Formats: sequence, structure tokens, C-alpha cells
Amino acid sequence: MRQLLTTPAYLAAFVSRYNKNINFNKVFKGVLNNLAAIGEQRLGYKVVQTDDLSFGKRESMQHPVIPTRIYVEIINHFGSLLDQVCCGLDRFELFVSSFQDTFYGRSRHYQRHNGVGGKRYFRPSFEQALIDNNLTEAMAGEFFCSNRKQLARSLLLIQYMVKTIIHLYTGMRDQEVLRLRYECLSKETAVAETIDDEGQVRDCAKMINVLSTTTKFEGYRKQESWLAAEEVRKAVLVAQAICRGLVVIYKLDDTKECPLFLNPAILIHEGTEVGVGNVAKHSAALSSHSSMLIQADDLRELALSDPERDFYSEQKFGVGQPWPLSSHQFRRSLAFYASSSGFVSLPSLRSQFKHLTLQMTRYYANGFENLKTIFGYYDSDKKDFVLPASHVALEFQIGMPMSVATQLLADVLGDGTRLFGGTGSYMEKQKARVEKGEVCVEDVRAETINRVKSGELSYRPTLLGGCTKVGRCDSFLLGDFTECLSCDGAIIKPENVDEAIAFTRAEIASYEENSGEYQIAKDDLDKLIGFQIRLINVERFSDEG
Repeated sequence: MRQLLTTPAYLAAFVSRYNKNINFNKVFKGVLNNLAAIGEQRLGYKVVQTDDLSFGKRESMQHPVIPTRIYVEIINHFGSLLDQVCCGLDRFELFVSSFQDTFYGRSRHYQRHNGVGGKRYFRPSFEQALIDNNLTEAMAGEFFCSNRKQLARSLLLIQYMVKTIIHLYTGMRDQEVLRLRYECLSKETAVAETIDDEGQVRDCAKMINVLSTTTKFEGYRKQESWLAAEEVRKAVLVAQAICRGLVVIYKLDDTKECPLFLNPAILIHEGTEVGVGNVAKHSAALSSHSSMLIQADDLRELALSDPERDFYSEQKFGVGQPWPLSSHQFRRSLAFYASSSGFVSLPSLRSQFKHLTLQMTRYYANGFENLKTIFGYYDSDKKDFVLPASHVALEFQIGMPMSVATQLLADVLGDGTRLFGGTGSYMEKQKARVEKGEVCVEDVRAETINRVKSGELSYRPTLLGGCTKVGRCDSFLLGDFTECLSCDGAIIKPENVDEAIAFTRAEIASYEENSGEYQIAKDDLDKLIGFQIRLINVERFSDEG
């Protein structure tokens, strides 16, 4: 209860479930005001203010969840750009810093007419400078440049790429990313080492990379931090290399307090002040922006993610329009997709993002005891670690039931497949009610989300369809998929049973008839065929009749 009443993200999610009920708004708002009147000192904690909550209001026009196809395309595209730039990671600093020489990278004509001092003093042309530094490949395509002015633009584009990857993999807000200093990466102990009674280390400590807007001061971090996946670490290293090169041109003594995204305009304007450049200025030049055109399936998925919003009437979301990408969308999309096993299993998704979702599930989950210590900051007044209400970890926790419910409805109600099994039969009845107009799909979705949030329902894809059982399933862990046939929480799809039968028959053919493997596989096959004959085929024949 304390966690609910003191965490704005949790309480806002709770209120949003009931805020259409006038009586709830009146009573619960009064409860919060009375608790606030009692005071923090007597309660032992500070209750969220009612002014910070939207009683009776719908959260309209919030940033949309990026449709799956487009989201995967963004992740893969920017990941490929990062791979390209990383080819020149160890050479960027020297290359950029060389431009402190006003003749470096200039044409022979420019050098001759501006008093370079003869042929023996000629500096390499821009093209030759790229070759000498082995950066031709890294600075190709999106980042191609052929002179000093274009280099400033290309460095801004690289910084924009780095910024986007940080948004994608951390969920940080726009200003949080732009506030990053040069030294923003550090390691934290997520799980302490295990030492036995004899003082021997049995399990080494588990370390993770974190990204912070401020460095530690007097042993404590002054602001929150975020889990930094390997892609983020690589992206930051690229930005740091560019920053070190620019520091030389700015004639600064130290990089530690420099902004990570130091303005490359110094390459063309000598009087440029130390600060962050307009990182997003040339973002539209990246080819991905114009190629991400909205398709009909994207729009349908968008409508499912927020049934109360009419995306079809908004021109910017029309079919054939470029997706209106903004950094604000990454936060909600990360919280939504990172908790979705169906999304993570997509074969087209970069393995780095799949690894991130495992880390987020482990370290951002509600039960992780070091959540505040690692990702929060130390509040000297409270003498305790605090995790700000705006942290993406809290949105991740709230997003888990939403993504589970959406995946369940998409898999179960999204096609015309007849469903079997304990839960499958129930969902089949719900589908029939929707088709008859007895209930609308928005109501089914709302009911499903509420059941997931209350812990009555879960969902994960299985070999035979899906499973809605809450908690651990030993049969699932052991690979005993035929147990699903008699499980109350199972959703069985006929085509999955057909495929399992064909696979098991092929498996049996590879075993000797009297072997243990043969007997186990034969038992599985008998169960599958029995289920098919008893239930599935009966339905198929009745439909044909």
C-alpha cells in the first residue's frame, strides 16, 4: 500500500482504471486528501498529491506506441549505422582533432591561396585525410562528407544516431540524454558476491553498466541512472571519441565536465561556445525517416494499442505517410515491448535488443531488491535512496500487464482460428460474443488487462498455442508440451497440434522401436492424436456438415 500511495506512476495507473466512475473519483480523492492532512511525519511517508493525478480525465493524445514493424526497423537500422561507425572508433579522435589545423582537409587551391608556405607544407585533402585515417567506410552512406562544412553536419548526424540509440535502449527523456556529460558510463554491482563460511568466493559479483546524467559526489549519485546495454556502451564510446577530438579544437584542458554531445560547429565557426549542438537539426536526412511509411496493418495495431483514440482521423497517421517519429515515443515503446515475450522472439529483431529485455526483466522488475540503490539517487534529507517517479523502470513494471494483454488478444482474437483447451474454449466464447455484437472488443481488452493486472491471468506462447497460467509451470520448463492438452490454462490451436503430430512422427522414425526415446515419443504422439480425434476433428466435421 505504501508503494502504491507514494509512487505517482503506480497511483496514476491505478486511478486510470477507475477514473470513469464518479463515485470512485470523489471517495478516493477524499481518502488521499485526508492521508495528506495526517502528514508525512505521522504516516511515515508522503502521499502523492491529488493535483498530480487525472481524476475523471482520459489520458488523451499521449505519445503512441510505435507499431511493431516500424519499431523493429528503427532498432535494426540504427544498429546497422552504429556497427558502421564503430569500424572507425579508434581513429575518430585523431581525425577530428587534426582539424585544429586550418589547412587540414582543405583543397590544394585553398591552401595555395591562403599561404600554406609551399608544396612541402601541403596538408592532405579531405578525401586523402579520410583514407589516411581509414575512415572511408565509417563515413560513408548516411554520414558521407567531402569537406569541412559537411563534416560538421556528419558529426551532428552521428551524435543524433548515438542519441537515438540511447533513447531506444534506455527510455531516457530528451533533456536527460542531452544533459549527459563525457563521463556518463559506470559499473554498478547488481548482485553481491557469494562467500561461504570459510571465506571463499563461490559466486562472483554480477556487474552491470549504468548511464548517469551526473557523476557520483561524496560517494552517492545525485541523480538517477539507467541500465546501459552493450549497444548503449558502444554508442557512448563513439560520442566520447568525437568529443575528445573536438575538445582539442575548443582548446579545453579536460573532457570530464564536457557535454557528451559537444557542438561540432567549432569546425566551421571559430567563436562557437562550449555546449551541446542542435543534435536533431539534420535528423530528417537519415534515410530511415522517409522509408518508414505507415501500412494498413500498422494503423490497425496502433488502434488496438489505444482503443479510445481515433488514429484513423489523424492525418499524420494515414496509410502511406512517413511515421512521425519523435524521441518521446521511445520511452513508452520500450516499456511496452521489452516486457513482451512475443516481440522478443521475433527472428528479425537484433540480438542486442533481445539481451536488453532479459536485463530489464531481471533488474527493473518490482521484486529486484537493489532497484532504488542502483538506479535511484541518494536523498540527503530522507537519508535513503529514491527512485524518481519518472524512471522508465516504473513504466516497465506498469507496461508488463498491458503488453501481456495485447499479445494475448492479438494471438487469440486476431485470426479466425478455432481455439481449444481450458482457456481456449473460454476465449472462443468471447470471440463469438464479439462477432455477434453482444460485446465490443474494447470491453474484452479492458477486462483482459484488468485480469492480468490483478494477477488472475498471464500469457506466454507455447508449442501448441499459448498458456494463461499464472506463475511457474514445471511442465513448460521440462518441455513436456503434451501436458497442455489437459491444462485449464491452455489455449490450443488446431494447426499447432497438426504440426506437433507431424514433427513427432518424424522424430519417432529416427528411433529404434524398443528404445526409451521411442516409447516417450510414441506416448506423446498417442496423446496428440487422441486430442485431435476427440475434439478437433469433431469440430472440423461438424463445420463441414
